[in-house]
Amino acid sequence: MADNVVLNIYDLVPDQQNQSNEQQQRSGFSRMFIGLLEPLGLGMYHTSVDIGGFRYQFGSTLGISRTNSPVGGGDSAESRRYVPGNGQYRESIILGQTFCNQKEINSIIQKLRDSKFSGDNYHLAHRNCNHFSETFATALILGNELVEGGDTNMRLEKFPKWVNRLAKTTSSGMSRDSEMVCDVIAEAHNALDCDKKVGWGITSAVKKSLSSVDRSKKKELSAKQKEVLAKLKRKSTK
Repeated sequence: MADNVVLNIYDLVPDQQNQSNEQQQRSGFSRMFIGLLEPLGLGMYHTSVDIGGFRYQFGSTLGISRTNSPVGGGDSAESRRYVPGNGQYRESIILGQTFCNQKEINSIIQKLRDSKFSGDNYHLAHRNCNHFSETFATALILGNELVEGGDTNMRLEKFPKWVNRLAKTTSSGMSRDSEMVCDVIAEAHNALDCDKKVGWGITSAVKKSLSSVDRSKKKELSAKQKEVLAKLKRKSTK
């Protein structure tokens, strides 16, 4: 049974609590600056991904963390445990569906954690919570295409571009080969261990699609065999 992959989006706004008057003035200017940037698609956001009753997110302190998630996304005291203090819940979006079971999800998370999504590798522009959300969701939803070696320029269409546009604009001058900059497709591909598991499908959908291909090949072969037999019969009657 397929599960929804849900993206949760939080606006990041300057926190005015426990600030001096001078700090609050600066905070007010920051709010105004963010207000000017947001219509240009350059706002600041925190995101997390819900799948299988859990919420996953990436931060500079713990790296990848997991909490229980509200059904269908949204906000709750439990799910806010690792959300930045200045995060204000905006919305939840269904990005797609996955057939991955919990064991496969755990494997993907561990691969991401072991490769480049440790807390030490966090970078506001080059590897932040939004890079993680997009990479993780891509592995879950586009797993079939990645396993089959699809187009390296593919992207998760329902993932909002504006969520991480500010960071990507900042890092746009860096080479994609740089170890610092997150390469969503390459890292989602690596999280699925595609290179080591040739012919391995992470979902039942993959197995189903492969079996249907095998059946079609068998039908094609039997048709060819019938054609050959028909030709032999015609020759024998002459």
